[in-house]
Amino acid sequence: MTTLQTIHCPNCGSYAERHQINDISRTQCPRCDYLMVMCNRTGRVIEAHAPGLDSSIRLTEPVTRHRRSPLQPASALA
Repeated sequence: MTTLQTIHCPNCGSYAERHQINDISRTQCPRCDYLMVMCNRTGRVIEAHAPGLDSSIRLTEPVTRHRRSPLQPASALA
């Protein structure tokens, strides 16, 4: 059975595709050339390629967001 999902790329944040074919999952991003092929049954990585981000690629949103903990003073984030 084959399943196609549209997800956010874990490398650059743009839209990527995840193909699930039987026990194999292939995630690929056409924008940054990210590729991850892994076995869903064992969790082992079969093939992976995650290049560094090109400076000409502009992210639409930050990949990570830092939030202040209610117990952490605002000055600790500076």
